[in-house]
Amino acid sequence: MGAFYVDDRSKDQSIINNMFGMAEFCQVFLTAKHIREGDDSFIPFIKRGELEKMPKEVVEEMNKMFMIALTELEKFGDNPKGFIEQMKEGSYDPFDEFIKQPVIRDAIGNVLIRKLRVSRGLRGQEAIDEAKRLLPEAQQMMRGFVGNNVTQAMDALAQKIMELDLGFDNLSDKIEAEVTMIDDNGIGFGASIKPEVAKRAQKKLKTKQKEDKKNFEFDMGWG
Repeated sequence: MGAFYVDDRSKDQSIINNMFGMAEFCQVFLTAKHIREGDDSFIPFIKRGELEKMPKEVVEEMNKMFMIALTELEKFGDNPKGFIEQMKEGSYDPFDEFIKQPVIRDAIGNVLIRKLRVSRGLRGQEAIDEAKRLLPEAQQMMRGFVGNNVTQAMDALAQKIMELDLGFDNLSDKIEAEVTMIDDNGIGFGASIKPEVAKRAQKKLKTKQKEDKKNFEFDMGWG
Protein backbone atom coordinates (compact mmCIF):
# COMPACT_ATOMS: atom_id res chain seq x y z
CA MET A 1 0.00 0.00 0.00
CA GLY A 2 1.41 3.38 -0.98
CA ALA A 3 2.00 6.18 1.47
CA PHE A 4 -0.67 8.83 1.84
CA TYR A 5 -0.76 12.36 3.23
CA VAL A 6 -3.33 13.60 5.72
CA ASP A 7 -4.07 17.32 5.58
CA ASP A 8 -4.50 18.62 9.16
CA ARG A 9 -5.55 22.11 8.11
CA SER A 10 -9.25 21.41 8.59
CA LYS A 11 -8.49 20.14 12.11
CA ASP A 12 -6.44 23.27 12.86
CA GLN A 13 -9.25 25.44 11.53
CA SER A 14 -11.70 23.71 13.87
CA ILE A 15 -9.34 24.35 16.80
CA ILE A 16 -9.05 28.03 15.90
CA ASN A 17 -12.84 28.36 15.49
CA ASN A 18 -13.28 27.12 19.05
CA MET A 19 -10.50 29.32 20.42
CA PHE A 20 -11.50 32.57 18.72
CA GLY A 21 -14.70 34.46 19.42
CA MET A 22 -15.46 38.16 19.81
CA ALA A 23 -13.53 38.33 23.09
CA GLU A 24 -10.39 36.97 21.42
CA PHE A 25 -10.68 39.34 18.44
CA CYS A 26 -10.93 42.21 20.93
CA GLN A 27 -7.93 40.77 22.77
CA VAL A 28 -5.87 40.90 19.56
CA PHE A 29 -6.60 44.62 19.14
CA LEU A 30 -5.83 45.35 22.79
CA THR A 31 -2.61 43.33 22.66
CA ALA A 32 -1.53 45.06 19.44
CA LYS A 33 -1.90 48.45 21.14
CA HIS A 34 0.20 47.35 24.13
CA ILE A 35 2.90 45.88 21.87
CA ARG A 36 2.97 49.01 19.69
CA GLU A 37 3.40 51.21 22.75
CA GLY A 38 6.04 48.97 24.33
CA ASP A 39 3.80 48.24 27.30
CA ASP A 40 3.28 44.47 27.07
CA SER A 41 4.46 43.47 30.57
CA PHE A 42 0.82 43.25 31.67
CA ILE A 43 -2.07 43.05 29.20
CA PRO A 44 -5.60 42.82 30.68
CA PHE A 45 -7.44 39.60 29.85
CA ILE A 46 -10.80 39.99 28.11
CA LYS A 47 -13.30 37.33 29.14
CA ARG A 48 -16.15 36.02 27.04
CA GLY A 49 -19.49 37.35 28.22
CA GLU A 50 -17.84 40.28 29.97
CA LEU A 51 -16.99 42.53 27.04
CA GLU A 52 -18.57 45.51 28.78
CA LYS A 53 -15.60 45.43 31.15
CA MET A 54 -12.88 45.57 28.50
CA PRO A 55 -10.57 48.61 28.26
CA LYS A 56 -11.59 51.51 26.03
CA GLU A 57 -8.33 51.02 24.12
CA VAL A 58 -10.00 48.17 22.23
CA VAL A 59 -12.41 50.58 20.54
CA GLU A 60 -9.58 53.01 19.80
CA GLU A 61 -7.68 50.25 17.99
CA MET A 62 -10.76 48.99 16.15
CA ASN A 63 -11.39 52.50 14.86
CA LYS A 64 -8.09 52.18 12.99
CA MET A 65 -9.51 49.09 11.31
CA PHE A 66 -12.51 51.06 10.06
CA MET A 67 -10.22 53.77 8.69
CA ILE A 68 -9.48 51.19 5.98
CA ALA A 69 -13.07 51.70 4.85
CA LEU A 70 -12.48 55.41 4.28
CA THR A 71 -9.08 55.10 2.61
CA GLU A 72 -10.33 52.36 0.28
CA LEU A 73 -13.53 54.20 -0.58
CA GLU A 74 -11.40 57.11 -1.76
CA LYS A 75 -10.16 54.79 -4.53
CA PHE A 76 -13.65 54.08 -5.84
CA GLY A 77 -13.82 56.85 -8.39
CA ASP A 78 -16.89 56.31 -10.57
CA ASN A 79 -17.26 52.58 -9.95
CA PRO A 80 -17.92 51.82 -6.27
CA LYS A 81 -20.03 48.74 -6.96
CA GLY A 82 -17.34 47.23 -9.16
CA PHE A 83 -14.73 47.92 -6.51
CA ILE A 84 -16.75 46.14 -3.80
CA GLU A 85 -17.41 43.21 -6.13
CA GLN A 86 -13.65 42.82 -6.66
CA MET A 87 -13.18 42.52 -2.91
CA LYS A 88 -16.03 40.06 -2.49
CA GLU A 89 -14.74 37.78 -5.25
CA GLY A 90 -11.19 37.99 -3.90
CA SER A 91 -9.47 39.60 -6.88
CA TYR A 92 -8.52 42.56 -4.70
CA ASP A 93 -7.61 42.35 -1.00
CA PRO A 94 -7.25 45.68 0.84
CA PHE A 95 -6.96 43.90 4.19
CA ASP A 96 -3.83 41.88 3.50
CA GLU A 97 -1.44 44.66 4.52
CA PHE A 98 -3.33 45.23 7.78
CA ILE A 99 -3.25 41.56 8.79
CA LYS A 100 0.43 41.14 7.87
CA GLN A 101 1.61 43.99 10.09
CA PRO A 102 4.24 42.55 12.50
CA VAL A 103 2.36 44.04 15.46
CA ILE A 104 -0.88 42.26 14.45
CA ARG A 105 0.97 38.99 13.82
CA ASP A 106 2.66 39.20 17.23
CA ALA A 107 -0.64 40.09 18.92
CA ILE A 108 -2.36 37.06 17.39
CA GLY A 109 0.54 34.87 18.54
CA ASN A 110 0.32 36.30 22.04
CA VAL A 111 -3.41 35.57 22.22
CA LEU A 112 -2.84 32.03 20.94
CA ILE A 113 -0.25 31.32 23.65
CA ARG A 114 -2.59 32.60 26.37
CA LYS A 115 -5.49 30.55 25.01
CA LEU A 116 -3.33 27.43 24.76
CA ARG A 117 -2.28 27.84 28.38
CA VAL A 118 -5.88 28.12 29.54
CA SER A 119 -7.52 25.57 27.24
CA ARG A 120 -4.80 22.92 26.91
CA GLY A 121 -2.39 23.63 29.75
CA LEU A 122 0.53 24.26 27.37
CA ARG A 123 3.37 26.45 28.65
CA GLY A 124 6.83 27.64 27.67
CA GLN A 125 8.35 26.41 24.42
CA GLU A 126 5.60 23.87 23.92
CA ALA A 127 3.00 26.64 23.83
CA ILE A 128 5.19 28.79 21.56
CA ASP A 129 5.69 25.95 19.07
CA GLU A 130 1.98 25.13 18.96
CA ALA A 131 1.09 28.82 18.55
CA LYS A 132 3.48 29.09 15.59
CA ARG A 133 1.84 26.04 14.01
CA LEU A 134 -1.65 27.47 14.43
CA LEU A 135 -0.72 31.04 13.49
CA PRO A 136 -1.57 30.84 9.74
CA GLU A 137 -5.10 29.62 10.49
CA ALA A 138 -5.55 32.26 13.18
CA GLN A 139 -4.34 34.99 10.79
CA GLN A 140 -6.84 33.80 8.21
CA MET A 141 -9.64 33.94 10.75
CA MET A 142 -8.59 37.44 11.79
CA ARG A 143 -8.54 38.47 8.14
CA GLY A 144 -12.11 37.22 7.76
CA PHE A 145 -13.19 39.18 10.83
CA VAL A 146 -11.61 42.41 9.59
CA GLY A 147 -12.72 41.88 6.00
CA ASN A 148 -16.35 41.16 6.82
CA ASN A 149 -16.72 44.14 9.15
CA VAL A 150 -14.92 46.65 6.96
CA THR A 151 -16.67 45.50 3.77
CA GLN A 152 -20.08 45.96 5.40
CA ALA A 153 -19.03 49.40 6.59
CA MET A 154 -17.78 50.33 3.12
CA ASP A 155 -21.02 49.19 1.52
CA ALA A 156 -23.15 51.29 3.88
CA LEU A 157 -20.87 54.31 3.57
CA ALA A 158 -20.76 54.13 -0.22
CA GLN A 159 -24.55 54.22 -0.44
CA LYS A 160 -24.74 57.23 1.87
CA ILE A 161 -21.95 59.08 0.06
CA MET A 162 -23.69 58.61 -3.31
CA GLU A 163 -27.07 59.58 -1.81
CA LEU A 164 -25.61 62.86 -0.53
CA ASP A 165 -23.39 63.34 -3.58
CA LEU A 166 -20.34 63.94 -1.37
CA GLY A 167 -17.80 62.46 -3.76
CA PHE A 168 -15.20 59.87 -2.76
CA ASP A 169 -12.18 62.15 -2.54
CA ASN A 170 -10.64 63.04 0.85
CA LEU A 171 -13.29 61.15 2.81
CA SER A 172 -11.35 61.30 6.07
CA ASP A 173 -11.84 65.08 5.92
CA LYS A 174 -15.59 64.66 5.47
CA ILE A 175 -16.60 61.69 7.62
CA GLU A 176 -15.91 60.48 11.13
CA ALA A 177 -16.21 56.69 11.40
CA GLU A 178 -16.07 54.74 14.64
CA VAL A 179 -17.15 51.66 16.55
CA THR A 180 -20.36 52.39 18.45
CA MET A 181 -21.00 49.06 20.16
CA ILE A 182 -19.29 45.72 20.83
CA ASP A 183 -20.87 42.61 22.29
CA ASP A 184 -20.43 38.86 21.93
CA ASN A 185 -22.56 38.87 18.77
CA GLY A 186 -20.64 41.48 16.81
CA ILE A 187 -19.66 45.09 16.28
CA GLY A 188 -21.82 48.16 15.78
CA PHE A 189 -20.34 50.69 13.37
CA GLY A 190 -21.36 54.30 12.97
CA ALA A 191 -20.35 57.18 10.75
CA SER A 192 -21.25 60.83 10.85
CA ILE A 193 -20.67 63.59 8.33
CA LYS A 194 -18.69 66.48 9.72
CA PRO A 195 -21.02 69.46 10.38
CA GLU A 196 -19.44 71.83 7.88
CA VAL A 197 -19.55 69.15 5.17
CA ALA A 198 -23.18 68.30 5.98
CA LYS A 199 -24.18 71.97 5.55
CA ARG A 200 -22.49 72.13 2.15
CA ALA A 201 -24.13 68.86 1.09
CA GLN A 202 -27.60 70.04 2.16
CA LYS A 203 -27.15 73.34 0.34
CA LYS A 204 -26.00 71.52 -2.79
CA LEU A 205 -28.94 69.11 -2.59
CA LYS A 206 -31.48 71.95 -2.19
CA THR A 207 -29.97 73.79 -5.16
CA LYS A 208 -30.20 70.65 -7.27
CA GLN A 209 -33.82 70.07 -6.22
CA LYS A 210 -34.72 73.65 -7.21
CA GLU A 211 -33.02 73.21 -10.59
CA ASP A 212 -34.79 69.90 -11.18
CA LYS A 213 -38.14 71.51 -10.32
CA LYS A 214 -37.44 74.44 -12.63
CA ASN A 215 -36.44 72.13 -15.48
CA PHE A 216 -39.62 70.12 -14.92
CA GLU A 217 -41.86 73.20 -14.91
CA PHE A 218 -40.37 74.56 -18.12
CA ASP A 219 -40.04 71.28 -19.99
CA MET A 220 -42.12 71.91 -23.14
CA GLY A 221 -42.39 68.17 -23.64
CA TRP A 222 -45.10 68.15 -20.98
CA GLY A 223 -47.32 70.49 -23.03
